[in-house]
This record gives sequence, C-alpha cells and structure tokens, in this order.
Amino acid sequence: MTAPPLLFRPIGRRLLLAAALALPAAAQAAQDKPLRPRPEPSPSAGPALSIRDRGAIGDGRSHPLSERYKSLEAARRVHPHVRSLDRECDWAALQGAVLELSRSGHGGTVMVPPGHYRLDGEIVLPNLDRYDEAFNEVEIVGAGMRASLLSWPEDLGAGRFGIRAGSRLAARDDDGYQRSRIAHLSLQGPKPGNRPGDPPPGMGGVALTSRFVLERVGVFGFRAGVDVWRDHSSLISCQLTKNHIGAYWSAGTESFGDHLFLDTDLAGNTLASIAVAPENGIDHSSFISCHFGFSPYGILAEDGPPKRSFLSNNKFLDCAFEACGNGWIHGPLAEMYGNSLIGCSGSLLPGYRLAKQPTAGLIVVRSLERNRFTGGTASFGDGTNDRAAEIQTAAIVAASAVGNRFDDADRLIRLGRDGLAPALSVTGTCRANRFEAQDCSGEFRKVGTGGIDAGNLVQRDYDRVRRLEPDRPADGVALTTAPAGGIVPVATAGTAPVGKTRGAIRMGTVLRPAVALPHRVDPAPGPAAAVGIAVADAPAGSDSVTVDLRLEVR
Repeated sequence: MTAPPLLFRPIGRRLLLAAALALPAAAQAAQDKPLRPRPEPSPSAGPALSIRDRGAIGDGRSHPLSERYKSLEAARRVHPHVRSLDRECDWAALQGAVLELSRSGHGGTVMVPPGHYRLDGEIVLPNLDRYDEAFNEVEIVGAGMRASLLSWPEDLGAGRFGIRAGSRLAARDDDGYQRSRIAHLSLQGPKPGNRPGDPPPGMGGVALTSRFVLERVGVFGFRAGVDVWRDHSSLISCQLTKNHIGAYWSAGTESFGDHLFLDTDLAGNTLASIAVAPENGIDHSSFISCHFGFSPYGILAEDGPPKRSFLSNNKFLDCAFEACGNGWIHGPLAEMYGNSLIGCSGSLLPGYRLAKQPTAGLIVVRSLERNRFTGGTASFGDGTNDRAAEIQTAAIVAASAVGNRFDDADRLIRLGRDGLAPALSVTGTCRANRFEAQDCSGEFRKVGTGGIDAGNLVQRDYDRVRRLEPDRPADGVALTTAPAGGIVPVATAGTAPVGKTRGAIRMGTVLRPAVALPHRVDPAPGPAAAVGIAVADAPAGSDSVTVDLRLEVR
C-alpha cells in the first residue's frame, strides 16, 4: 500500500510536542526584536526620486545655487537645465528630478518630502505626444497637503504658472497630450487673499492639459488656482482657495470637457470659485460634493460675446453655493444648456459682494434651456439665511427660458409668495418650464395684459396667461402676483389656494368660476366647468379656499 500524500499524513505526538514547546520561544523572540515600520509602497510602478537627493533644502528660505557652486559650469554638471547661479536650489532640484524621470524611458514619481520649498521659476512637465515616446509620465507626490509646501514668493507674471503641464497653444492633434498626477502637497502663490475686489497676482497655480489627476492638492495665492486647458482631468479632495479664481477655463485654450471635480473646495476666492472665458466653456463635466462660494460669484462667465456654451450638459451633485455676494451662477451673455443640479443649495452674504455691483439674481444667464433643478437645488433660499430680499430682479434671470424642470420648487415659489423676489424674470421667450412642488405642479408662465394676483384662476393666451374671463375654461391657478410681462408659477394639478367670493364654502363642495368674478371660485351651480373640490372649510369673508384642482390644460 502506498503512503498517503504529505498533506494528509497524520502528525505524530512527538512532532506536536516539539511544536508546542517552540511556540513560547518564538513569541518571546518576537517581543525582544525591535518593531520596524513597514515601508510605504511606491506611489507608482516606476522609480521614485526624492528632490532632497537632488539638492533641495526645504527650509522656506532663499538658497541660490551660488551658495553651493562656484561656477555655472559646476552647477550644470548636477543641474544641466539651469542657466544662472541666481536660481533657487529647491527649484533646480525639483525641475531636474522631473526632467530626469521624464527622459528615463519609464517615468516615475518625484517625491517631495516634508518641508517648505522656495521656488523662483515654473516647474514644467514636458509635453507628451500620444505617438511619441521621447518623454514619459511623471508624478509629483508630497507627504501631505500640510507637510509638503511649494511656494513662489515672487510673482512670475501673467501667463506663467507654478506647475505647467504641456503647451498652452497646442493644436487639437497636439504635442501636449498629458497623463500625470500631482498629489499630497500644497502650492502657495505670491498673494494669498480672500477679500472681494483685491487685485490678483499675475501668475497662475497649476495649468492642466489632458487626463491629469490632482489628488489632495492645496493651491492658494495665485490669479487662478487651476487653469483648465484641455479635457478629462480630475480634481479629488483638493482645496483651491484664497486665489482670485479657484478654477479657470481661460482664454486662448479650448477645453473639450469631461472633467471630474470630487469633494473639492473652491470657496474663499476674491472673484469666483470658477470663471470661464467667453471663448471657452464647461461641458460634460461632473462636480460632486464641491463647495463654491465665500466669494462674489460661485460660477462666473467673463464679459464678452461668447463663442461656446458657458455651461452645457454638466452634473452638479450635492454642491453648495454658499455665502456668494453677487450670485451663484452669473453670465448675462452666456448660455446654460442641459445641466442637472441635484441636491444643491446655497445662500447670499453681502460681505462678499463686489462694491457697486448689485445682486440681480442667484442665477443670471442669457439663455436657460433644458436644465433640471432637483432634490434640494430648488431650495433657492427661504428668506432667512440667504438675504433673498436683497435680490434686485428675481431668483433666476434670463433673456429666454425654455424646457427647464424645477423639482422641489416650494422654496423657489415661496420667494415670490413672501414678496422677497420673483422666482423667474424672463424678458423673451418663456415656455415649457415645468415645476413640481409638495402639493401641486404646473408651469412658470409669462403674464399677459392686466397682470395677475395670487389665487386668480387663469387662462392661456397663446404663450402667456391672463385672468380668467367669462365663458372661458380655467387653465390653472396663479400662485404668486405679477404684473404684465412678469412670470408666475401656475398650478395645473394638485391642491392650491384659490381666490373665492365672500360666501362660506364647505369642504367637499364642487367649485366653479364665479359669475361676476370669473377669476375666483363660487359654490353655486352653473354651466361653467368645475374647477375642483374644496379640501377644507372656508368661512364667509375669507379670501381663498384650498382646492383639489380638476383642470384640463387646453
């Protein structure tokens, strides 16, 4: 009979006894042996190169290369890229490490150990052509947002950046295709501040091309914390604050969209959390759990005739437009098309308002088309914490508004009902703008001749509404008051307060337009079509009754 395989052989008593006696000795040896921390895994598959190994000092003070080298020739043996002994050692070490790894054939990670590194020039990540293997991807990784600090005490000037990736002027089929990552560090510019109207520095923070990742990066003290040049970049848990602009879709570039901003703080800048040049636009991007505000504007379209849609087909999920001085989204000449704002909210705060610039509205654009506001977005303030009474025109101001959807619109309607500000102000076309409130649903419609009071039964007048006239079917109920040309929310289904005649009305009574005042209701029978059924008693002398509407939109 053959022996069983080794795995299934029975263990003898002597072997068990020897193993049991060996356990205490092994445990004691483990206790006597000093514990060593496990080595941290390399941030990337390529090699890691510390800038300290390339001569960086990181004490926050100026150290020109002349302190270390007697001649430029000697300095260039270590740092071939330098052209003057006046350059900072920290800059020479960081830029040199980037160039060394990018030309190594396999890329890698430039490590920035804890310290305050003083820089006096741009850190340039070489262009990566998707068809050219001359350069490789390089990451820059620090020891933490508060541990590793890169600072530029002197302003490099307009058009210059702290870290620049690729070429700003690259063509669409360009030599600026990038795929890199910057993580766990902070960049400090020459002029941190957060008071509205403070003049900005000239230089920017980080200039992104394509497919970049910024993860846990703090950027403050620049004209723009991040300048978005191209497409498909991601910012994760970043802080872009105390700049003039948090993130900038700038002139001279063309962003193709598809960006991701996740858990990123863009609050506390002197002009806007996000700004967009007229020739640029933000499209097909996602902003998730981001913080805008504590600045004059949340998202700003810069002045000038637009060449692209300002905001198109973007998703804003669980974002806060908090403590904005001049409005949440502002672009009087710009187009806002096909965006979804889900679970967003915001407020106004006069302390962040630009001098002599009033707050026209929370959202001010030229064209508002096919946008959806849902799940808290329509909590456009209730007049307590957002200073809604200081809105000059309306919560939403547009030259045209077509096909928008406002879910959870109770507070948006309440602004007008409480006399704080109309929900919408539209100078041109206003059509198919649906709303859903807790008790009713309907449309925002422009008012025709004569104006409308809250509680009036109304009728359609082409693309407008007016008070109900005799022998006409009721089309809805106005929920707020507005003059001719104004916009009112018109309830067409659900329950709503309707103006009534002076007589008492019992719950359950079928109501029709009154004979003398057809824009009000009356319990008297008649030939007019029923408006609805009273859902509560209304005593004699009261002005309105709550009605379960039974209307057909005709």
